[in-house]
Amino acid sequence: MFNENLYRASLRALVNEGVPVNVAVKASEVVAKDEAGKPELGRTSSDQQAVQEAMKHYWAGRINAD
Repeated sequence: MFNENLYRASLRALVNEGVPVNVAVKASEVVAKDEAGKPELGRTSSDQQAVQEAMKHYWAGRINAD
């Protein structure tokens, strides 16, 4: 199931923190379809890579903001 509200919130938060839009879109799509009861939230290895890429940009922006 795709959670549109979660998608929008994730996308907005990531973009606001300097994550490139294309990276933020992919990660937000993954987060919006997470399944809490499944291992790894039901994410494929490709899904996990998309989220990791977004977090790499997120943390780089946080470190550079200090």
